[in-house]
Amino acid sequence: MLKVYRALDNDDRLNILLTVSREPDMAFNDIARKTGIDRGLLAYHLGVLKKVGLVEMEYERRSRKSTKYRLTEEGTEILRKFKLIEKPVKLS
Repeated sequence: MLKVYRALDNDDRLNILLTVSREPDMAFNDIARKTGIDRGLLAYHLGVLKKVGLVEMEYERRSRKSTKYRLTEEGTEILRKFKLIEKPVKLS
């Protein structure tokens, strides 16, 4: 758990997590554009978040190559613990 907290002790990484939480399956270039983080630095931060299990990626190959990112269950729970995202409302 300490590794997760260390990973979250960075404004850029928190910004990335919040951005990905709002739009799951976001492409790498879209994350860079929305966060304003340089692509080299973004790759590093996403690697840190992936290593501690907060984000996961999927490599898609269609008309062009694309890497898409989404929060893991643990990533979603961490953001809920810190009250950075709301819990989903269950409909009857």
